[in-house]
Amino acid sequence: MIQFLASVTGPQEALIASRSGADIIDLKNPADGALGAVAPDVLAETIAALAGEKPVSAVAGNCPMEPAAVLAAVEARRAADFVKIGLFPAAPAATRAVIEALAEIAGATRLVAVLFADAQPDLALVETLAKAGFAGAMLDTLDKTSGGLLKHQSPASLARFVRSARDNGLMTGLAGSLEAPDVPRLAGLSPDYLGFRGALAASGRAGALDGDNVAMIADLIRRANQAASHEASIKPVVTAAKAFADTETEGDLIFVRDFVQELEIGAYGHEYGRRQKVRFTVEARIDPIPDDARTMADIYSYDVIIDAIRALAEDGHTVLVEKLATALATTLKRDKRVQKVRIRVEKLELGPGAVGVEIVR
Repeated sequence: MIQFLASVTGPQEALIASRSGADIIDLKNPADGALGAVAPDVLAETIAALAGEKPVSAVAGNCPMEPAAVLAAVEARRAADFVKIGLFPAAPAATRAVIEALAEIAGATRLVAVLFADAQPDLALVETLAKAGFAGAMLDTLDKTSGGLLKHQSPASLARFVRSARDNGLMTGLAGSLEAPDVPRLAGLSPDYLGFRGALAASGRAGALDGDNVAMIADLIRRANQAASHEASIKPVVTAAKAFADTETEGDLIFVRDFVQELEIGAYGHEYGRRQKVRFTVEARIDPIPDDARTMADIYSYDVIIDAIRALAEDGHTVLVEKLATALATTLKRDKRVQKVRIRVEKLELGPGAVGVEIVR
């Protein structure tokens, strides 16, 4: 179940966020860079105003990677349920020194490390963080003018981060100038929470929080949770060759046609170590779209299909086009709104025309 983390500036915004559907209230000063901190007295006032209504996290600030400075900032915010510490760009030895210093207080304070997707994050630190006693790790963006999380990390790389953190017993979060259309794209990765600020404000991340915007994101995440189904429950059924839009299937059609992706594919030796162009055509029969659909919460996004195709290219060499088709079908059918998929996969570099496979699941 994905939770919704809303970044706020103080008690007034905290109450708006909490009562508009946020699950975690995160205190920061958005006017002061990626992880600008609020003063400890603002944290205390916010905790008092919420009176246990929702868990509270607080950022430690834009601290230099020096153990004494980071420890002091964290100590000043230990009243929060979680304290988020940015692992800002620094020499590897300096970063590890900070993590080792924080290990001394990790038992008393739940610490969440923030790695920056747009600053060449060392994702191998996940294991180090777990051994140091951190409660969680998240990816965010450092430069809020450089684009959102998905501009800097592909869904496949984010999925690897989430899996690695979870395998090491860490809570996982994704943030970084996220917008409403990012929710369905990231929900399939199953992080523990998604973090927002700019999308919640009336006029950019430094603007005032807007309760309607908070409610809209909360609804998107709620519906994404409802739509998700457990992978273990998926049992693809091979359908006999018959018309896709038969009379037994009702609903609407979402499609991605003639999408060309370069990836490693083929059984011959000469096909290893090089990429070939492969064309995908995907049609997904989904539950009917409401006539009054107005937001991303009301639809099934074709971006989810495109992200799933691109993720296949990051999985390494695939011997059979049939494997590409069935893997893509399995991914798409994890969403219970998807009733049936038709997937065509064509290799384009074997002479005139194309060869491939088409499946229905």
